[in-house]
Amino acid sequence: MPATPLLTLDTLFSTSPLALLGVFAVLTVAYAIFSLVGFGTGLIASTPLAWAMPVTRIVPLLALLDATSAMQRGYTLRSQVDRAALLRLVPGMALGQTIGVALLQVLPVSLMAALLGGFVMAYGAWSLRSSAPRSQPPAGAAWVWGIGGGVLGGLFGSGGFVYATYLQARLPERNAFRATQAVLIAISTLWRVALCAATGLIDGPLLLTALILLPATHLGNRLAGRVDKRLSVEGFRRVLNGLLIASGLALVARTESGYLLRLLSW
Repeated sequence: MPATPLLTLDTLFSTSPLALLGVFAVLTVAYAIFSLVGFGTGLIASTPLAWAMPVTRIVPLLALLDATSAMQRGYTLRSQVDRAALLRLVPGMALGQTIGVALLQVLPVSLMAALLGGFVMAYGAWSLRSSAPRSQPPAGAAWVWGIGGGVLGGLFGSGGFVYATYLQARLPERNAFRATQAVLIAISTLWRVALCAATGLIDGPLLLTALILLPATHLGNRLAGRVDKRLSVEGFRRVLNGLLIASGLALVARTESGYLLRLLSW
């Protein structure tokens, strides 16, 4: 029995308006989360989108949308950026994303989907654990955090939480953290767009898809403003991380069931 090909997002809007509406809703929620906590578009949107399109298309699509949103946010907060912390993270981030995008082209799609699901589950479980006081990481550790976040960003479009963990420990002043995180994400996504374009992962249909879905980023920002007034940060993080675990588990289960079906068909 031949495996059913994954539907690409490039044809989603022309073949299934209802499916497009679902994708639009997922992205709206993802960018609302990004506006609230400074990261999360890849974590929230990647798993649901992986049910409708190959992972190799998700990463460059989100890179295009992230770049637009992050550039606007970073420009607004540019005067509060901690330049020293930013410059320590950027070299490792650039190297890590180069490695991640290279892996994106050679890893099997099924393996990538399983890795994505496991990654999302692990992050959700890690974030739900009791928060203990953490020691401040040394400045030199920025290379490790930058490379780790860059690899995850290149592979899954989800490295922002790694940078945020480092910056929160190094920058106790809230506005400095938000401003530095915003500019770093802007640089990160622009670099990811350049890498994806250079390796042929961005083409005309994908650009058209990103343009059609761009209003979801604006709606997400407006939704975040409403949610922020009604939900505590801790409550929101608990709901978010519970959903991450559930969605990652669903994707891993789907990958494993597809593998078993192929074995039975032999």
